[in-house]
Amino acid sequence: MESWRWLLVIGHMVATLLLVHSTDEVVPRLTLRYGSPKRTIKRFEAEGISHYTTLLLSEDGNTLYVGAREALFSLNSTNFMSHSMLTWEAEELKKKECTFKGKDAQKDCQNYIKILLQLNSTHLYTCGTYAFSPNCTYIKTSDFTLEKDSSGKVITEDGKGRCPFDPEYKSSAIMVDGDMYGGTVNNFQGNEPSIYKSQDSKITLKTENSLNWLQDPAFVGSAHIQESFPKGNPVGDDDKIYFFFTETGKEVTFFENPLVSRIARVCKGDLGGERVLQRKWTTFLKAQLLCTRPEDNFPFNVLQDMFVLTPGEDHWAGTTFYGVFTSQWNNGGVGSSAVCAFHMHDVQRAFSGLYKEVNRESQQWSTYTHSVPEPRPGACITNKARNMKINSSLQMPDRVLNFIKDHFLMDSPVRSHPLLLQTQMRYQQISVEKVKGLNKTYDVMFLGTDDGKLHKAVRVNGKVHIIEEIQLFPDTDSVQELLLDHSKGLVYASSRSMVVQVPVSNCSMYTTCGECILARDPYCAWSKKGCRSVRHHVHESNLQHWIQDIENADSNLCQRLNGTGPGGRGKGVEDEQQCKKIVLQPNNATTLPCKLLSNLANRQWLHNGKVIDSSYFVLESGDLILVNSPERLGMYECWSEEYGFSKIMASYCVETDSTVKATTPRPQTEMIFKKVSPIDKVVNSSKFVSVSESHTAKLLGKSYWNEFIIMTVLFVVVLVILTLFILYKHRSGMKSILKPVKHDKPAKKIRSNGKQTESLPLNGTSAPVPQADHKGYQTLNDNYIINTPVHDPLIASKIVSESEKRPLNVKDTVVEVTEVSPRPRVRLGSEIRDSVV
Repeated sequence: MESWRWLLVIGHMVATLLLVHSTDEVVPRLTLRYGSPKRTIKRFEAEGISHYTTLLLSEDGNTLYVGAREALFSLNSTNFMSHSMLTWEAEELKKKECTFKGKDAQKDCQNYIKILLQLNSTHLYTCGTYAFSPNCTYIKTSDFTLEKDSSGKVITEDGKGRCPFDPEYKSSAIMVDGDMYGGTVNNFQGNEPSIYKSQDSKITLKTENSLNWLQDPAFVGSAHIQESFPKGNPVGDDDKIYFFFTETGKEVTFFENPLVSRIARVCKGDLGGERVLQRKWTTFLKAQLLCTRPEDNFPFNVLQDMFVLTPGEDHWAGTTFYGVFTSQWNNGGVGSSAVCAFHMHDVQRAFSGLYKEVNRESQQWSTYTHSVPEPRPGACITNKARNMKINSSLQMPDRVLNFIKDHFLMDSPVRSHPLLLQTQMRYQQISVEKVKGLNKTYDVMFLGTDDGKLHKAVRVNGKVHIIEEIQLFPDTDSVQELLLDHSKGLVYASSRSMVVQVPVSNCSMYTTCGECILARDPYCAWSKKGCRSVRHHVHESNLQHWIQDIENADSNLCQRLNGTGPGGRGKGVEDEQQCKKIVLQPNNATTLPCKLLSNLANRQWLHNGKVIDSSYFVLESGDLILVNSPERLGMYECWSEEYGFSKIMASYCVETDSTVKATTPRPQTEMIFKKVSPIDKVVNSSKFVSVSESHTAKLLGKSYWNEFIIMTVLFVVVLVILTLFILYKHRSGMKSILKPVKHDKPAKKIRSNGKQTESLPLNGTSAPVPQADHKGYQTLNDNYIINTPVHDPLIASKIVSESEKRPLNVKDTVVEVTEVSPRPRVRLGSEIRDSVV
C-alpha cells in the first residue's frame, strides 16, 4: 500500500505540473519599466515615514488624504504636493505597556492608521492601532489638525471594537449617513471578531460571538447598496451594508481548516431584537463566494480584495462585484491569482434560497429543508412585513429571531469562473471603472500586484485584455491600496514606502493609427489629429471621424481615414535614422537589435527585401547576429507585425571594411560561424528560425527548448513509475530470482585422530539391526550392520555417489568390516565407500 500511495503522489505532481504549464497566460500588451517616459507618474514620500496604507479622496477630488504610521497627510491632487502633515503618535505609556505584553517595540508598538473616513463636510474620522490599544479621533479639514476640547486637549475615543489591535490584521469600515459600519476584532488576542454599527461614538449593534457567526475572518472590503431605490418601489426594501472577507469554513468537513470567501449583509435599518438578540444584528446573513477554474473546479478560495461597481442609485440591480482571489493550495500555480465577477441577481438568489443548519452539539452543518417562519428570517423590513404590522426589527417575532441564531449561513454559494487567471502573477488590489467608448461602455480594471506593478485591463468579449503593465515603485513593494479619481482620470496607489499618482491613460504614446487601434484602450481613439483621449473630446460634433475598435482591434479601419494599407504600413522611425550604418569587423560578431512594438507582436527580419532563412541566427530576444561575410552585406529591416498591422522598428545598412563582392554564395554560412570561438558562445545560447517553421516561431525566434525539457522530465518520471509498477507486480518472481544460492554442506569436523566425525542417523536414534538380506552383497561382520531411515526405492537410484551423502535405502546396502578397514564399509552399486554412520 505504501508503494501505491507514492505512485498516487507522483501522479498528482505530474498532473499539477502539466496543468500549470497548460494554462494560457494573459500577457500585457505593453510593459513600461520604472521611470519610463511614456507614463507620467508623480510620487510622494516623506522622510522617516512608512506604511502608507490608507487613502481617502475628498468629495471634490482636489485633496487626497493619506494615513501612514504615526502620521497623516493632506495632498493636493493637482501638483501632488503635501499641503500639511499631521503627526499622531502613540503615548510613551502605551508603548511601554505594549512592549511589556510581549510585542515588538519598533514593529508593533506604533500607531498605524487603519481607518480614515469622511464624517461630514467639516471633519474626518480616523482610528489607529495606537500601540495595541486602538484609539480614534477627529480631524478638522479646514486646517488639517486634530480636534481639541475647550481645555486644548485632543479629543480621543476608545477604538476597541472599531479598529484592530494588530497592524497586520485586515479590517474594513464604511461611513453611511454619519454611522460607521465595520468589521474587525474586539480584543487583544484577536480571537473575537465582529461586524458592528457605531452610532454617536458607541457600538449599537454587533454580531453574536457566542453563536460563532464569524470564524477568524480577514475583512477586505465593505459597501453600501441603496436597494431602497427607486423611492416608492413596490417591494419597499431597505438599504444594505455588504461585507467581504475570508474565514475558516466550518461547514466543509473533507479538508482540515479550509478557507472560504464570504459575502455578508445587514440591513441599514436594523435595530436589534426586543427580547431575543438584543443589541445584536437580526438581519445578519452570509453566503460563500465560489471562484473556481472551469476545467477542474479548482477553487480560488482566499479573497484578497473586492470592488463593488454600481451603475447608479436607481440601477443598483446591475451591480457587479469584482474580486481578486488566490488559493491556499499551490495547485493553481505558485503565485497564482484569479479575477472573478459576481452579479447582484446571483447574490440575491443565494440570500433568498435555502438555509444551512448547524447542530450545536456535533457542530455539523446540513441543509434546512423544513418550513421557514414568516416574515423571512434575515430579511429587511419590506412592504410585506409592514402589512403584517411589523415596522421594525424590534417588532420581529421571537420565533423568527430564534431561527436566525442557527440559520445565518445560506446553503447555495454565489458561483463564478475567472475572467482573468494568472499562474505567475499575484494580484492584491482591484479598482474598476465604467468607461464610455465611441460605441459602448466598457469595464476597465486596475489591478495592483504583490511586486509593485499596475495592470490596466479591459473586459471585452467575455475575456480580459491587459492593455499595459506599469512598474510603480523602484523596488518590489506590494501595492497596499488602490483608489480611482473618476472626475480627473487618476489612479492612486500606495505601498509601504510611497504613494503614486498615475493618469488612467496616455493616448499620445500611440504614434500611428494602427497602434491606437491595437491598444484596445477605451480611453483612446484615433482622429486625424492623432490618438487622443475620448473623455476630453466627447463634446465634439465630428466624432464620426474617430476610430476605435475594442472588440476586434481591426487596424484595417485606418484605411477609412488615410487610405493606406493595413494600419498604414509605413516607416516607424525617423528618416535620418531609417538606415543605420553598420560596419562588420573581421573575426567578430555583430548584433543588430530590434525592439518589438508590443509584447503581442511578431518579429520579421528582411535582408535586401527578402525574409531571412535558417542560415541566419536570431537570439531569443529577437536580435540578429552577423559576421563579416560578403553574402551578409546589404540592407536589413526589422518589422513588427500585430494583427495585420506592420511597422518597421529598425533598419540597418551593413558594410565591411574590404568591400569585396562574392561571386558565388556560400551555402553553409553556419560553418563559418563555428570557426570563430566568440561566435560559438553566442550561437550556442541563441535560437534561430527557419522559413519552414511556424510563422510565430519564425518571427519571434521562438524555441521549444523549455517544452522539450519538460516533456523529457515527464517521460523519465512516467518511465520510472512504470518500472516500479512492473517490479511491484512481479515481486514474488523477483524474490525467487534474488534468493541466495545454497552452498554445499561444510566439511565434516576432523577427529583428533585425523578422521571425519560420524553423524547420527536421520531419525536421531541408534541404528537397529536388520535381518540379513544380501541381494548380491556379502555381509562381512553382522556386528557392524547399521540401518538408515527407509526411503522410497525409486529415489535410491538417483543418489549421488559421494562420500558425504548417506545411503537412502538400507535394503540395498550392506556394511562390511575387515581387518584392513576397521570402519564400516558400504557397497553401493559397484563402489565401496566408508560409512558416514
